[in-house]
Amino acid sequence: RLENRLTLLAWLNGLFGYGSNEDMLRDMRGAGEGFDAAGRSFVYHHLVGRGAQVKLPVDDLARYDENIRGHLAAINARRPEPVTLRYFQTMALLYAEIFLDWRLNRPAAFLQALNDFVAARNARQRLGDALEPPFAEADLNKLAFWMATGSGKTLLMHINVRQFLHYNRAPLDNILLITPNEGLSEQHMLEMTASGI
Repeated sequence: RLENRLTLLAWLNGLFGYGSNEDMLRDMRGAGEGFDAAGRSFVYHHLVGRGAQVKLPVDDLARYDENIRGHLAAINARRPEPVTLRYFQTMALLYAEIFLDWRLNRPAAFLQALNDFVAARNARQRLGDALEPPFAEADLNKLAFWMATGSGKTLLMHINVRQFLHYNRAPLDNILLITPNEGLSEQHMLEMTASGI
């Protein structure tokens, strides 16, 4: 259900001390684009600067940031003009990193953390309000991104493929990309070639 996916978003936002997606986006607008001379993104520095509000270990955040930089470098290797990520694109990739790491490397802890979050949210509900159902492991097999037209979803999806392949340990026969029409299929073929996929 969509409501469960929004619960996942609320949990992810909560890891960085944000009460809503709107709060996160408003605050992150101040983060610069790109990476510093040491290879850390300005989004990373902005998040670390939030101090105790961030509940994710700094070492994990640094590892995720390094993964994003590596994936971006790989898709930029064949491009005549390299892509620079905007703050909201970096945050989407960071959330995908967290999801994939927890889902594929520590699924029991992930399920427990999400259900603890759901229980805490339910405890704050008023009498008569609908309660959120707990997550089951099967609920954690899909991840959706809701982004505006022109926000770079095609590019991010290509990085998401690299992220999935980085974390996945199970053998794969193939990965299918299904588009609603031939024009989008052609766009993806061109972009995937440019991205080195």
